Amino acid sequence: MAAAALLVAVLGYLTRWICDDALIYTRAVEQILAGNGPVYNIGERAETSTSALWQWLLALAGFVFRQPDTSMISWVLGLVFTAAGVGLAVDATSRLHNWRNTTVLLPCGVLVLLGLRPVWEYATSGLETGLNTFWMAASWWLLVRLRERSSTKATLFTAFTIGLGPLVRPDQALVAAVFLAALWLAVRPGWHLTLGAAGAAGTLPVAYEIFRMGFYGIIVPMPALAKNAGESMWTRGFAYVADFAGPYLLWLPLAVLMVVFARLLHCLKSRRTDLTLALAPVAAGALHLAYVVKVGGDYMHARMALPALFLVLLPILVVPRSRTAGAIAVVVMVWASLCAGLWRYPAVDGSVRGIDDERAYYVAWTGSSHPTDSATYVRKLQGLKDVVTAEAGSGHRSLIYHGLGPANDIITTSIRTGITERGMVVGVYLGTAGMLAPIDVGIADFWGLANPIGSRFEFPTAKPGHSKPLGNAWLLADYADPATPPHPSGNFAVSGTVTSEQVIAARHALSCGDLAEIQRSVREPLTFKRFWDNLTGAWHRTRVTIPPDPFEAERKFCGRP
Repeated sequence: MAAAALLVAVLGYLTRWICDDALIYTRAVEQILAGNGPVYNIGERAETSTSALWQWLLALAGFVFRQPDTSMISWVLGLVFTAAGVGLAVDATSRLHNWRNTTVLLPCGVLVLLGLRPVWEYATSGLETGLNTFWMAASWWLLVRLRERSSTKATLFTAFTIGLGPLVRPDQALVAAVFLAALWLAVRPGWHLTLGAAGAAGTLPVAYEIFRMGFYGIIVPMPALAKNAGESMWTRGFAYVADFAGPYLLWLPLAVLMVVFARLLHCLKSRRTDLTLALAPVAAGALHLAYVVKVGGDYMHARMALPALFLVLLPILVVPRSRTAGAIAVVVMVWASLCAGLWRYPAVDGSVRGIDDERAYYVAWTGSSHPTDSATYVRKLQGLKDVVTAEAGSGHRSLIYHGLGPANDIITTSIRTGITERGMVVGVYLGTAGMLAPIDVGIADFWGLANPIGSRFEFPTAKPGHSKPLGNAWLLADYADPATPPHPSGNFAVSGTVTSEQVIAARHALSCGDLAEIQRSVREPLTFKRFWDNLTGAWHRTRVTIPPDPFEAERKFCGRP
């Protein structure tokens, strides 16, 4: 247990980093610590944090350490959670196998985790991956622990911990459901304890969901809308899994370990509770992987496949010693050594890819071998930061955009009345833009992760989270002073030039029907009536989609022929 945790900690430290998406959490935490609530912009209630629990843990850490910029804290805390999670998981598996305290155990599945570079890299990253690993491991440990002490208190605490899954990540509701079923089968509680366990598991997630619906006006975090998390994209999903497994020949150790798992199930067939516990994480991992494949995977190499891998390996992280197990452990150790030392995901070459090695990309972009704080990222957009500081300091209320071309042109125009922020910055790198701007300068998210309009665009998903550009017409219609004519430069946004007619149509569409209600749900003061209207209309609001063409949107929401 100690060796596994230490090795993961060392390897994670050697590849430490944070990504631009981690800075999205940092900006939201800054707003919380400033007293503005869990928002990205002061004047707009948008839930940009996929993991509610990670966001609030970072806020707690920032409060304790008096540090509103939690970018450094995020990778350190992620590494601690990952190492502790791997250690807990190994200990739980040891307890499952060593039920008589006489069995010698061999490392097996844990070698797969130690050999994979993506496991090291996502031990940090600033995202919720470390918390995710720790939650899965803690749930597994508590389930196994119930074999030794299945008191009412232990059962309720286990149910409560498992119930945190949807707050760790919404997709972990699938894993939590499997683990709760395993808890019931292992304990076989009476109906009083069953109801108590259900209450312990569900109270906090249900309460937070009610808060989410009333505060934000939708039923899922906004990135789920931007990434079309309800769609079925099986072909892309299978390609995502192959993209993870292929470079590391991952099929080889998994195929060999199937022999170990089959032998384990045979040995446990007379111990029904242990058999249930051994099957639970494998079933949970298969279900989670099926979901990841269904929604088309992710744009980050390996990230969304790692939880499923961790889950299916849990029962065989260590295994009882035998001749067969010894031979298989040697094979896996050889594979892990080759994988760790030789095999790499294709390096960043500057081409546009649907799946990226995010760490390699940001190491190249920032010029730092270990980009671990917001300052490293902000330096890349120093020119934009200087303009934002100058505009905000001068009292000008401007919409500011930096181009993506070689010149990185920076364009400003006046913002409309009614916007509470001192200015607005169009954020292509959303996290970095959020950190270079003061918290009272708003961020107009170009990709829809933090934008109630762009997140609902009817674009097909080519690259999750990067498929819904908020074009010039919508940017100007929503934020710019109507008296200001559209800027003719194609550098103003990726989508190119814009006409006055497009801006007028987009502005009209924003004032009609569901679009107007979406705007009110996030921008009106949060009175009790607004909370209730948000709560009762959350389901409908979540399902609204918007044609990206302003004229089509105007026809859909305003009825204009």
